[in-house]
Amino acid sequence: MFPKTLIALVACALVANVFAKNAITNGDMEYGDGGWYLWNNPAGPADATSKIGEPGIGFDGSQGAVVTIQSKPKDWWGLQLQPPKFLADTIFYELSFKAKADKGGAINAVVQGGQPDYRQKTSASFVLTPEWKTYKMKFFADQKGYGVNNVVFQLGFLTGKVYFDDVSVEPVGEGFDVNWYKNSAARIDSLRKQDLTVEGFTPGDTVKVALKRHAFPFGTAIAFYGKMNDSLETWYQKTANKYFWYAVPENQFKWPEYEPKKGKIRREEMKKYLDFAKAYNWGFRAHTLVWGIQNYDYDKHFGNQGSCKEISQKIHDRIDRDVKEYAGKITEYDVWNEPIHETYLFDKCGWDLLDSAYVWAHRADPTAKLYINDYNVVAMGETERYYDLIKGMLDRKIPVMGIGVQCHFNGGKVVPALIKERLDRLAELGLPIKVTEFDMGSYDRGFAFSEEERAEQYEMFLRSTFSHPAVKGILFWGFWDSRHWITGNGGFIAADGTEKPAGKRVYDLWHKVWTTNETLVADENGKISFRGYPGIYEVKTKKGSQSKNLGTFE
Repeated sequence: MFPKTLIALVACALVANVFAKNAITNGDMEYGDGGWYLWNNPAGPADATSKIGEPGIGFDGSQGAVVTIQSKPKDWWGLQLQPPKFLADTIFYELSFKAKADKGGAINAVVQGGQPDYRQKTSASFVLTPEWKTYKMKFFADQKGYGVNNVVFQLGFLTGKVYFDDVSVEPVGEGFDVNWYKNSAARIDSLRKQDLTVEGFTPGDTVKVALKRHAFPFGTAIAFYGKMNDSLETWYQKTANKYFWYAVPENQFKWPEYEPKKGKIRREEMKKYLDFAKAYNWGFRAHTLVWGIQNYDYDKHFGNQGSCKEISQKIHDRIDRDVKEYAGKITEYDVWNEPIHETYLFDKCGWDLLDSAYVWAHRADPTAKLYINDYNVVAMGETERYYDLIKGMLDRKIPVMGIGVQCHFNGGKVVPALIKERLDRLAELGLPIKVTEFDMGSYDRGFAFSEEERAEQYEMFLRSTFSHPAVKGILFWGFWDSRHWITGNGGFIAADGTEKPAGKRVYDLWHKVWTTNETLVADENGKISFRGYPGIYEVKTKKGSQSKNLGTFE
């Protein structure tokens, strides 16, 4: 049984080819500035001017638009070039536009709703060059009507002159697999199950096998606040163990949390997480060795202070010390978190810091798996920029070994066909992909859907990612409302401890749908064979039961 939302997605997408023209009128500015607008946030505006629809400034000397930016706005979203609004059907579209920037730099193309909240639905990040290039982004118009799926270009990262021309929004044509999702069950059966064998029985024995825990990493961010044996902490641990078997500390290993002052290291706090994983036989990964963010007072942390030479040395010392200390205990790290979004350290000291961090981590523990991690690269359309960054690292022989995709959907919905396209693109790099931080909802607006719709969205996401061959693990970014960064309603367990419909859906998928329970008879060689999910099994005969690890992961 698939979520009913799927039926609507596929049905709508199948009519895409009925439409064949640009939904945006005056996308080439043939009629001057009609419908175009430069929005400059009055609360911290940029020093910027625009010319729209003038001959000679577009591609090949045609009519086009140019925005001249003398100084950036207070907020990166505070300067937006807005094309004309358009009438949309609920189908898949592709945005295409030509652009260049005399100084180069990144812009965001955003699909957003209308009033009252102008909800961001999807986005992509593009790095412009001084030469004209064509840029594209696919999106699903989740509302039908005029002006409810607007496209805007956010220019707050740049200074200099930024040029645009030939902006179009057209229905997606052939080659876009809108039917991929409905085949997820068959893919899961093919990709995730293995031929398993258990020996050592008496011929003719009746043997029952039951999967107790998948080998596939399914986990969550965890956060401990009290003593581990307190009743609340005990409940929290047991509740986590009901749904998951793989952990990442939400905040404890981030450098300002782990070492808030130079030499004041919170090893005992980190030990709680490692002890928990050992006690419950969970897998474990560490997040994160370096994060260049300047919010949350991270700009005041000693690791961000001093000259570039001093900052580089501090990062080296942090990585070398901690990766060596946890060798054998922690086998997987997010080395650098959000490199395409939090660029402060790179802007100040250069991008060599990124490469160096991976080299230092690999030297400290050659057996550890080293991941990169960022957001909006699957949940939104910033895939190509992430691909280019990782491809460059691989070309330079930097030991990045896995791709983390955060999957914070904010107010957006799960669209399986877009998830597939973005995962397919990243999979071309040949590295394992892990969903490192899945959730839905906004930290400042909460969750916009009903609880039943949330359950459908969760199932759609899990089926999409579990059925993709490149995905080697899925982690939620928390599960309980009272310990979730999306305040008040981010988890699938309510603050009072009750299970929401999404929690039941998650549990049922892993324990009732994707499971193996067989009753078999041992053959003449005392062996049973069956097809099942690799993992920990309870194997029962009339003589008793035992736990066995069957199959292999990867």
